[in-house]
Amino acid sequence: MRVSAIIPTYNRREQLFRAIDSAFEQTLPVAEVIVVDDGSTDGTAEAVEQCYGSRVRLFRQLNAGVSAARNLGIRESRGDWIGLLDSDDWWHPEKLQRQSEAIESFGGAPDLCFTDNLYGGNPQMTFSRFEEVAFRDAASMGILNDTAWRILAGQEPFFTSSFLIRRSTFDEIEGFDEMLTLREDTDVAFRLSFKTQFCFVREPLTEIDRTPSRSLGLCKLYGTRADVVFDCSVRIYKKWLAMPEVAGSRYEAPLHDLLEDIYYASAESKFREMRLKSAFSSLGRVRDMGTRPGQIATTLVARKMQKMKRNWANRFRRAPMNPADQSLVSVNQDQ
Repeated sequence: MRVSAIIPTYNRREQLFRAIDSAFEQTLPVAEVIVVDDGSTDGTAEAVEQCYGSRVRLFRQLNAGVSAARNLGIRESRGDWIGLLDSDDWWHPEKLQRQSEAIESFGGAPDLCFTDNLYGGNPQMTFSRFEEVAFRDAASMGILNDTAWRILAGQEPFFTSSFLIRRSTFDEIEGFDEMLTLREDTDVAFRLSFKTQFCFVREPLTEIDRTPSRSLGLCKLYGTRADVVFDCSVRIYKKWLAMPEVAGSRYEAPLHDLLEDIYYASAESKFREMRLKSAFSSLGRVRDMGTRPGQIATTLVARKMQKMKRNWANRFRRAPMNPADQSLVSVNQDQ
């Protein structure tokens, strides 16, 4: 197994060295470490060259986003397996070794393996990703059942930084969607779920940086009403609905509902901002999906009533939130 570790980065010079070192410290040695500097302005590329020299294959590009950076790194890679690692995350030394053992234990059939993840840098987040999505009772190694359905439900037990993917299978889906600013990792995982089984290692061998004192970059957009949040979700759901594996399957109706819900949410956001033309445009997309105008109006009223009820209940709730639930809320907003 020749593993190429792919690390995209943008203005994370301080965190990047930790990620690179964790790739070099693997008990199953990596074949190469590739860093793609996505137009950093903090001297990242120069620092990598000075510290690691030829040990790291460094590529630079004008700022084009994490998807373009990952795709460049994968195109330039020489390994037959790809280990994806964000520059603010890091691997435990046994990660690749344990993933190799898991893949071998299933006859080499799975082309993707992931591990559990911890949240580093935040003492409030003491749970792992598996625990967060009620996957804590999983076997020590196993095959994830119905990966696509878990993704649709928002209950996938993985992050991209834990992925080990066979290069040839990744090439089949033609890489990350460079038009997506957000959720590009979710899009890739959904498309990969129709190409291969996902096997897993229950051990938390990947750490996702959630240090409260530093900026989380694009993560801050989650939980906001920014147009890009809606636009990326619309692009993803429309793309998935067009997939031949989805058409006529049990995934089609839930995806239709998710797309419709995004249009409603986008319209509601724009109405609040008095962007009436854009709001009615979003509702027009709902009509184009086959919903009658009267039903659209009824749904808008019902959604407004539901939100008022939730706000009313939250306002008068006096019982303290369970710490685990409180952490879950913050994580979902940041991812």
